[in-house]
Amino acid sequence: MEMLTKLEELILLSVWKLKENAYGTTIFRHIQSVTGQKLSLGGVYFPLERLTRQGYLRSYYGPATEERKGLSKRYYELTETGLEALQDAKRVTDVMWSGFAAGRALAPKEGR
Repeated sequence: MEMLTKLEELILLSVWKLKENAYGTTIFRHIQSVTGQKLSLGGVYFPLERLTRQGYLRSYYGPATEERKGLSKRYYELTETGLEALQDAKRVTDVMWSGFAAGRALAPKEGR
């Protein structure tokens, strides 16, 4: 199993949540609004390209729009491989977080 980076996971989840409105700028804005972190647009576009090459995402171009001066938006959708990668990431995260109590931030001592 190849592990996703946190940013890759956030991108795939954003594509899943945004559905037919998932294109570079909306993905970028969604991640920023959820995390409160400042990102560069390129910091999202490069992983989008990588995730597409790896088969986690599929991209397609929408119709040209007047607001974009005749240019098309590139939309993204999850592939079955991308969905499986998200399910694996959730499973690993759930296992790693199991037993963690918010009020008890210290790690348990060895042997307990």
